[in-house]
Amino acid sequence: MQFTGNSAAITLDDDLRLRSIGACPWLACLSRGTASLAEAGADTHVSWGRWTGGNAAIHVLGIPATLALNDRQGIHYLVGVPTSSMPTSGTFSYSLQGATRPTVSDGSMAPGSFQAHATVQFSTGQQSLIGLSAKVEMPAFTVTFIAPLSATGANRLSMTSATEFSGTLSATLNASQGALAGSVPNATANCQAGGCNVQVQGGFYGPAAAQMGVGYTITGAAGGNRTISGVGVLQKGP
Repeated sequence: MQFTGNSAAITLDDDLRLRSIGACPWLACLSRGTASLAEAGADTHVSWGRWTGGNAAIHVLGIPATLALNDRQGIHYLVGVPTSSMPTSGTFSYSLQGATRPTVSDGSMAPGSFQAHATVQFSTGQQSLIGLSAKVEMPAFTVTFIAPLSATGANRLSMTSATEFSGTLSATLNASQGALAGSVPNATANCQAGGCNVQVQGGFYGPAAAQMGVGYTITGAAGGNRTISGVGVLQKGP
């Protein structure tokens, strides 16, 4: 179950942290249940965090189910108020305001850390350009991904609506040969052969695109069918 864009209703608690998303409980709905909150942050325009270490609750057509999460796993969320009037000119830098710790889908390793910065060249319509440089550090390896500030070519981010963007980026993995008892060397070879990529989705929030949200899913870097995911919020500078 995935909720993206402006399609889903959200419910926040008194601290502006996500309680549920979707049409609860009769249609498609995902709620926190007994899961704990980690790396949660919020302000007037955006809220982010990770559900972990408990049972999230799922309802599909009124039928309940649970999704068990250990303390190394996470359901990452980022919700906010989309920018109502986007800038149409100017180039601005964005620095990391807050982020969840990236997690491997099967919980087979401890969560990592996320670093990022971005540059946005605003224009009219969907012509704005987005440059992103990001690094995910896991216990045994590091994954980097970069989107150039470019209007053409592959490996870039493109606006998909007035406030949202997405793209598939190439990933670079660095790890010691002894990491993860042989799993990471295989993943390293896979990444060197172009088999690692990052699916990025994001949007702009608050007045004059004051904040930029980024969600990412990395495939191929953790070995097998495992993925690495997380979210981050970046704040506009001068």
